[in-house]
Amino acid sequence: MNKNEEVLLQLLKLSLFGLPAEFPDDTDWDGVLKEAKDQMVVSLISSAVPDSESQRLKVPSAMSKAHFMRALYEQTKLIKLLDGEEIPFVIIKGTAAAMYYPKPVYRTMGDIDILVAKEYFDSAFELLKANGYEFKHSSEDNSDFAFAKDKVLFELHRRYSDQKNDIEEYLMNGLKNRREVTIYDNSFPALPETENGIVLLDHIRHHIFGGLGIRQIIDFMMFLNSVPDDEYFEKEFLPLCKSVKLDTLCLVVTKMCKKYFGLQKCVSLCETAEDDICDELMNLLLSKGNFGRKSRYVYRPMRELTVEIRENGIFKTLQNAGVENCEIFKKHRILRPFAWIYQLFRYITRGIKAFFVGEKLTDDIAVGKQQSAFFERLGLK
Repeated sequence: MNKNEEVLLQLLKLSLFGLPAEFPDDTDWDGVLKEAKDQMVVSLISSAVPDSESQRLKVPSAMSKAHFMRALYEQTKLIKLLDGEEIPFVIIKGTAAAMYYPKPVYRTMGDIDILVAKEYFDSAFELLKANGYEFKHSSEDNSDFAFAKDKVLFELHRRYSDQKNDIEEYLMNGLKNRREVTIYDNSFPALPETENGIVLLDHIRHHIFGGLGIRQIIDFMMFLNSVPDDEYFEKEFLPLCKSVKLDTLCLVVTKMCKKYFGLQKCVSLCETAEDDICDELMNLLLSKGNFGRKSRYVYRPMRELTVEIRENGIFKTLQNAGVENCEIFKKHRILRPFAWIYQLFRYITRGIKAFFVGEKLTDDIAVGKQQSAFFERLGLK
């Protein structure tokens, strides 16, 4: 951790929990501001910086707050549209995370995520198109669809969770028992407390493989800070985490928040998490930044393959990749049992090419093993 990152953490502790902070005389405030931008927490630290340095954050902080209020306004308009057609839905992440912050407007907003009851999804999709929301694109698995209107992005979710970590049953049950939440006189439907916390924890899991940043950690931490007491954490929230195989991640993240961000609640049980895995996760946050802004993702086939084999075994990995990479196997199910043979020769060919261009495949395999071991220690695959 460098000095700029240390100062940023001090600012976050002061802003979120009022914990005392001391800043070295030689603090590189331009460097600290860059770190805050990379982690998307500029507005959050704006009230904590010394008065002598506050001017440099004035414009980016004001822009962040203005976008938050614009997004909240557009969210309220969309809610009225969906409610008018009696379409069941909830807001997830975004304002459903900001509501836990001391001042919600300090939470940097991205797009607005709407989870719709499955049987109403097609109606919601057509309703947005008919009312001036410009369709942009869909995800590869058609689980969510992006729209834009008045410089605000929306994601309409048919389902939220991915296949490898399916929590959809809990979310759909939560949607049936949704609650009304109000921020700055704007109401919106949200999942019940426990299910909402699971979404914020799963958001960490989702981005840990490529672009996890401090903002996603703070979202979950402020949820923990809002819960009634440690008994709720132990008897209600943690058992649900265990049922969806997120309990180890929950304890590691909680302990990391205690150690680095000043969290005081829900920390008694987290002592079972090992310090070195917390430190490793913290290093990951600082190296990646929000959605990987600090380190451009480079696809390394052997690294990815090593992780996949350790998780699923070599035959299943070859079989799945063969079907994915060849249209013939996608179209003709009767030929699929032979997909692993196709993929094996494909990897052999790529390996020969990599050898002649000087790629160090052994290094990629070693890094893949390290990544896989790290994910396993977090209880993830």
